[in-house]
Amino acid sequence: MQRFNLPETQKTREGQERRAGFEFEVGNVSIEQVAEALHSELGGTLLKTSPYEFHIKNLSMGDLKIERDAHLLTSLKYRDWLQELGVDFSPGSDAEKLEQEVDKLSRWLIPCEIVTSPIPFSKFEQLDQLVRVLNNIGAEGTQQSLRYAFGLHINPEAPHMDVDTLLAYVQSFLLLADWIIDTSGTDFSRRFFTKYIDPFPAEYAEKVLNLSYRPAMSQFMEDYLCLNPTRNRPLDMLPIFYEINKDKLMQALPEEEHDLIKGRPAFHYRLPDCRIGEADWSAATEWNRWVMVERLAENQALREQLITDWNYQQESFAIRHKSKWIKTLNTLLPK
Repeated sequence: MQRFNLPETQKTREGQERRAGFEFEVGNVSIEQVAEALHSELGGTLLKTSPYEFHIKNLSMGDLKIERDAHLLTSLKYRDWLQELGVDFSPGSDAEKLEQEVDKLSRWLIPCEIVTSPIPFSKFEQLDQLVRVLNNIGAEGTQQSLRYAFGLHINPEAPHMDVDTLLAYVQSFLLLADWIIDTSGTDFSRRFFTKYIDPFPAEYAEKVLNLSYRPAMSQFMEDYLCLNPTRNRPLDMLPIFYEINKDKLMQALPEEEHDLIKGRPAFHYRLPDCRIGEADWSAATEWNRWVMVERLAENQALREQLITDWNYQQESFAIRHKSKWIKTLNTLLPK
């Protein structure tokens, strides 16, 4: 398996080791099959919360949640309506068996999601064992079907929550987004047939990639939310904004998104594919591309040089492929 690279900033300003959570989306398996296989291999305590949600607790890497990622299923809202009609959901009932069949049928359309607790940077190698288990039970990743718009979401803890730090990360991601897509071969169906990783608007990139852009936190949030009032961006800042100013965030979002936002002091990096089942694929492959964002955020001089270069080239982006910009990055980025 590939080694996990680490950024220079491995601790928060409070001196704690930084952590990151991982969310693996896979198909072709039931959540019970995944939960039992991971429990058998990793140990811990297996708990069944609902037919569509399991938890494994007391693992050395932290807790895992395994769920069928559909709000209607995991919320079990349909049960209230059916119970009013006298449907029995007790253990062993026909209704419980029906729910198990729903899970089996939905595995072709709705991903099974394996969500880790935040893992310290120094323990990322434990993810390799999780990937091996998923491979062994025949879980399928993004590359297996056009229907599979499955991602590997990474939630790296921010080293600090001040505006200068957050701006440095957003600028770095905007500068590197096309390079990441080019080097990773981000799945075509995820990019063009779904809304989950819609690119940042050009207007937002032009505003932020400017050496004179030095906003206060309130202005930084307003500028982001004005042009990105959605979770569906490859670098989703809403969990962090929830922590900073929940009221301001909710005022800017459509009401239907309010219940979907979970606050945490971490970036929600949604761009990577989840290529479970592909030979030699590892979560490290995608994490190491994120580390390039981290390293650029740490290198102010290089970031300012790239912002200047980006502005010089950006007028041509609308009429031809960004191959020249990617070549610029390949020349200037540290190896």
